[in-house]
Amino acid sequence: MDILFGTDITLPFEWLRIGLAVLGTAACAYYDLFNNKNVPERLLQAFLGLSLLVCIVAYDPIATPYGLVAGAILFIGNYILYKTGYLGGADVPILTAIALLLPSQPTALLLDKTTAWATFPFIIHVLTAAFLTFMLHLLAKTVPYAIKSLKPGAIKAEQWFGAFAIVISYGILAFVMSSMPLLGGAYIIFLALLAAVSVYFVLFRTAINDSMIEWVPAKKVQVEDIIAPDKMDAQTVKKYAIGRLVDEAEHKRLQQVKEKIPVYSGLLPFVPHLLLGLIISLLFGNILFVLAGIGGPVGF
Repeated sequence: MDILFGTDITLPFEWLRIGLAVLGTAACAYYDLFNNKNVPERLLQAFLGLSLLVCIVAYDPIATPYGLVAGAILFIGNYILYKTGYLGGADVPILTAIALLLPSQPTALLLDKTTAWATFPFIIHVLTAAFLTFMLHLLAKTVPYAIKSLKPGAIKAEQWFGAFAIVISYGILAFVMSSMPLLGGAYIIFLALLAAVSVYFVLFRTAINDSMIEWVPAKKVQVEDIIAPDKMDAQTVKKYAIGRLVDEAEHKRLQQVKEKIPVYSGLLPFVPHLLLGLIISLLFGNILFVLAGIGGPVGF
């Protein structure tokens, strides 16, 4: 069980692994920010290739198989999400590279070594922190659109039901956690804020989605664009077999569409948040455990 959760894994050449993970992710984040969310294929291939090489050359009887298995699972799962339009193409090799290099929590930069026992596969720590910063960024960007959308009937009944379900679920969770001596009040407050943000995204889902969509002529749609088929005429979507991710085949079919296409041109870049998540996790471990005040001796 300890091996499953990464607590018995040592990382040979830990500093090299950390340096390559940070530099590779930072380089990809730069292009995601300043190159219209277009990370060069050669950079992604080099990052993934070097990560695989380090994983194999810096052999450890536990760390190497663990990293290879974690990398393979992440690649397959994320590739499916990418092909269905729910994950960027660059995110797949970046997440896989991090999983190969750092299958467990590195301790070289960890500020509090006593939290090293509370560890899962390191990539889970990275994704947890990355999603938290991403949601905060998305919240800050979309609040003005949400306020403008406040009109009678703008929020549908199912959205109110979803928000109500979140509130009830949080109430039950808070009641259970309040009896746990390891969890402080700060963690309960954090969960309350997380529940409030979740309610916001449920209630204003339509306004948030609309704020990211740009209607463009079919000729301006590019391969790898993410579009919103639910905003289009249902007959058109069925006739041209339109999905969320525009691949080469769909791009050709879209050239025959006369109406404008709703493209998610306002999507926030996610790779910079992966970089933030990586740095946060290197310094603090799993940010949720930190907020909960959980700690203990290594190997506990």
